[in-house]
Amino acid sequence: MRTGQETIAVEKKETKAGLSRHIRWIFQRPLSLEKLALAAQRVSGVGMLAYLMAHMFVIGTVTSGATAWASIMSMFSNPFADIGDFLLVVGVTFHAINGIRVLLLELTPLSGKPIRPDYPYKIQTLGPGQKSILYAAVIMAALSGIIAVYVVWGL
Repeated sequence: MRTGQETIAVEKKETKAGLSRHIRWIFQRPLSLEKLALAAQRVSGVGMLAYLMAHMFVIGTVTSGATAWASIMSMFSNPFADIGDFLLVVGVTFHAINGIRVLLLELTPLSGKPIRPDYPYKIQTLGPGQKSILYAAVIMAALSGIIAVYVVWGL
């Protein structure tokens, strides 16, 4: 049993780990499709948040006049901006469909019957309904990526 000072020392040590602790869980065993889907959901959410902030900044330059707007828009007429648009379309599509999957897991019996957490712990994997929605999310994100390539680059 830990004393009060040992507990505080352990808590301080854990808080120093910072962001690395929040990233390491992805690569820890057991690796599963659900864990990868959650990581992709988080990455796409952070990407959409970054895009939203940049978009609000760009739209805010409209009030500065036509020359400010033209200079900002000239910055975004390069291949990197096109790649960003492509990633945005794919990320938003995956995030939306995977979010619907997570919503269905929470509100329907799609997740299956829970098992008692006795030692040795057994990991509940995705059921067939969950896997099919996750595969649909990946397929729809890929299809939207193909459409984005056609629209942005005309290929």
